Amino acid sequence: MPRLATATALTVLAALIVPATAGAAKNGTYVGKDEGKVKVVMKVKNSRVTYFQGNPAGSCYGIGSTLVAFKYPSAAQRPSASLKIKKNGVFTVVFKGSPDVSFKDDQRTLTGRIKGNRVTGRMIVSGLCQADQKFKAARR
Repeated sequence: MPRLATATALTVLAALIVPATAGAAKNGTYVGKDEGKVKVVMKVKNSRVTYFQGNPAGSCYGIGSTLVAFKYPSAAQRPSASLKIKKNGVFTVVFKGSPDVSFKDDQRTLTGRIKGNRVTGRMIVSGLCQADQKFKAARR
């Protein structure tokens, strides 16, 4: 009888653990493109976005139309900064792109959702430069 109770307890425990990890973001590198067909790269480790890079098409004051550099963590953040991914796969961060420009003149927003091996999201730049691009990527 103790073996049956132990086996039942292990089965119940396994059933509780598997659904909790099934929705977790998978570690790895996600590569894709934004709406302007420009490459985006995102790295995930332990349910955290540790790196993101894209170049959304936008416009900058005094320059006009251009590709705007979009990197997380940015030069204004500590190099080890990372972004937590919620259990439902959603992530959002608002940050400053350059340490030399005020936050109101250089605000960046990265939002997205990871589902399985795919991620969809949006890069928004506001301030002296303006950009708003959606992106899709898949895990390699």
